[in-house]
Amino acid sequence: MTKKKGFIIGGVILAVAVIAYLLFGLGGKKDLPENMEAPEDNGIEYFDIVGLKQVFINGTVTPVRSQEFVKDDTLGKLGDLQVANGDLVEEGTVLYQYVDPNSEKEIAEIKSTIQSTEADRYKAVRQMELELKQLASGSVAPTEEGEEPAPSQNTPEAREAIALRYDINSFDVRLTQLQEQLNDVMARQVNQIKAPFKGKVSIPQEKTRDSAILNLTSEDYYVVGTVNEKDVEKLKVDQKANIKIIANNENVNGAITYISETPGQGSGGEGEMGGGSSNLSNYTVKLSIESKENLKNGFHVQAAVNLGDKAIKIPSKAVKHEGDQAYVLVDDFGTVLRKNITIKEAAETEKTDSKEGDEKAKADKKEEASKEKEVEVTEGLEAMDRVIVSSKTPLKDGDIIGGEAPVVEEEE
Repeated sequence: MTKKKGFIIGGVILAVAVIAYLLFGLGGKKDLPENMEAPEDNGIEYFDIVGLKQVFINGTVTPVRSQEFVKDDTLGKLGDLQVANGDLVEEGTVLYQYVDPNSEKEIAEIKSTIQSTEADRYKAVRQMELELKQLASGSVAPTEEGEEPAPSQNTPEAREAIALRYDINSFDVRLTQLQEQLNDVMARQVNQIKAPFKGKVSIPQEKTRDSAILNLTSEDYYVVGTVNEKDVEKLKVDQKANIKIIANNENVNGAITYISETPGQGSGGEGEMGGGSSNLSNYTVKLSIESKENLKNGFHVQAAVNLGDKAIKIPSKAVKHEGDQAYVLVDDFGTVLRKNITIKEAAETEKTDSKEGDEKAKADKKEEASKEKEVEVTEGLEAMDRVIVSSKTPLKDGDIIGGEAPVVEEEE
């Protein structure tokens, strides 16, 4: 081998060694980036809710009563609003009013006629009283040109003749008619629009000719959702539901109050092809909501309805209490989420205590229930929930849990 060939072979070997070091030495190193911390090991023990058959209903929060108020030119000129945006008003509160611009002149004319009629009546009464006084004294009262002299004898017929000539009752009838006419015009002059129910006022920011003056929505809500044709037959009125509010991750209890018998508009029609859910008919479902706190019109929700009678049982040590409210913490895709629950034993204890009024018995039963290995949850949990049973470090609602989000296989 020549010296030149030796240099070539040595260079090749050196290059191979450098490449191998770069690939297996540096490339195989799995250090975390400097700005990323290793997930903290909280030593969390989980309990997964599996094996439940459920139907999910996606919907929105809707007020029980809602009314839009639009302009009505037949009522007159629109006056100033008597309420502000966001006001909570009682039933009967004046919202705004119309003013009839033509009524002012008419009112002035009627009032002028009333005043002149009252003056004529006063004059007639005075003249009649004068003649009656003269009749009583035996003197003859002066008469208008062409009129017969008033009789001088003070008889009932003579007094009646004087009363008929002045006809004071006709003035009274005329004044009554004028006053009724005035009342009608004044009522038409200011037409008040009042709230038909208790609710919150919403005033559009941008005003157009066709826009509403304001909207009034009640403070009590329900959920309007949809289910497809595969699930609608599984549901019944009065079934309990756990409702998750998407905006704030809170859970409230509810129940089905209405199931439509006809599909909604836009549902898949007969003869459509394809296996996607978009070709299935959708049916409207309405649900009541037990708690109205932290709700707004239009909030999106997802309601879970448990099918069948299979009970949800969880380890008792996963249950926590805040006063009389039982709750658990769940892992919601890496975030700790509090869920209020109803425990069967707790419900029975509360019922017994309400009859007995024994606070000591309530505490004893609560302590006895905590010693049980499992408790049955009647409301508050759903399939795929990952309940946090225990952890090395204390956790609270909203905490971020390091590591990957849990994956729970749903039982067929």
